[in-house]
Order: sequence, then C-alpha cells, then structure tokens
Amino acid sequence: MGVILVKNNKGGVGKSWIALQLAAYKAFNNEKVLILTSDSQNNILNYSGIKVEDTSKKGLEDMLEGKPYILTKLRPNLFFLHLQGYKVKGNLDEKFKKRINSLKDEFKHIIIDGSPVMDLDSIFVDVAEHIIVPTFLDSVTTSSILNLLKKTDISKIRAVIPNRVGRTRIEKNFYTFLKDTLTRSGVFLSIPINHSAVILKLLEKGTLLWESRSKKLDDIKEVFIKVWGEIDDE
Repeated sequence: MGVILVKNNKGGVGKSWIALQLAAYKAFNNEKVLILTSDSQNNILNYSGIKVEDTSKKGLEDMLEGKPYILTKLRPNLFFLHLQGYKVKGNLDEKFKKRINSLKDEFKHIIIDGSPVMDLDSIFVDVAEHIIVPTFLDSVTTSSILNLLKKTDISKIRAVIPNRVGRTRIEKNFYTFLKDTLTRSGVFLSIPINHSAVILKLLEKGTLLWESRSKKLDDIKEVFIKVWGEIDDE
C-alpha cells in the first residue's frame, strides 16, 4: 500500500499514537511495516514499551546520508526508525526520495509520523500516497484542517480521525461541521476516539491497542480498521 503520512499542522493531537496503532494493525496481520518519525521526542518508542538508550545515532538522519542506521523492532513485523536530532545537510528532497524507494522494496507499508516543524514536512506530503489527519474538535484544530484541505492534494487525504474527544456540545457541533465539510470533499470522517482511562493504561504500560482484549476498546479498534478500508480501496 506504499507510504502513509499521519499529519496535522497542529501539535499534540496524537499523531504518534495514531501512527503506531495504524501500523500495528497491519503488522499483527502479518504484513511488514516500518514507522519513521520526524518527532524529536520519539514517543513511539515509549508507547510501544521499548527503551532505546541513545537515539542520537544511527537514525533517520544517517539513513538520509547513506550511513549505517538501525531499525528498532517494536513487535513482529513492526519496525521503527528514530529521529536523531535533525542534522541533515544538502538536498533533502532528493535524499529522502532515494532512500524511501529502497525501503518500499523491503516493507509493504511505510507509516510516517509527520511533524510540521521539520523541513521534511513538504517532502513527506509529496511522497505520501495516503494522508491520515488526526484532529481535536475545537476551533483552532478545525481551522488547521480546513487550511490543510486547501493546501494539500485532497485526493491523497483518506481520513480524518477526531482524537481525545470529550462529551461537550461544542465538540459535537464541530464534529457535525466536519462531517458536512468532509462528506462534500469525499474524505472519510471516523467516529471520535474519546478520552479513555483504558487508553491511558495502555500508554503507561507500553501496550498496543491490538494487544488488549478489553471490550471497551472495540469501537476504537474499529476506527483503525475502517481507516485501513479507505486506504485499501484506493
């Protein structure tokens, strides 16, 4: 299925967690998946319960420079390429496209946990075949999504996922607004992923969504299954 970018121009909306769960679904279905990140915190390691003592070497930057790099195995079929600290020089566009093409020969899916603060952001959008957008249901993040729809090739945007949603009337109103807007644009809007103590426990334990048997997570799992349905249909 190629390269999938998880993107929102606003930080803190849960890009890393959503990228991880999206990737893990396919890995748990015996498909080889790589996650790479431009998030300097490398939160995907923590969310997976994996400790890497030193992330200053042999990561994304070294890969782009053609130097030896290390892929961290998070689970069977699921691998992660960390960000070192962003020291790449020269033509990033050319370097990234060259390296990503070689990785596509090894992995069925490449999930990019994208960060808007990096110079790689526009390159990620360019190479992505599918874009997934996490969001909050508030005015600032909704405006960010509308801006994203205007500036990005909308044919690449497969789904918008409302995340960390409460039960307020304001959030319900923004959800209705997004549903109307995205339906006209042909973009899938998932049901909201609500604030959940069960998810917080998963994060604390480094447990993936697909490793839990809690029935309380069934609706959330269905979100990712349906998003993959949108990707696989293309």
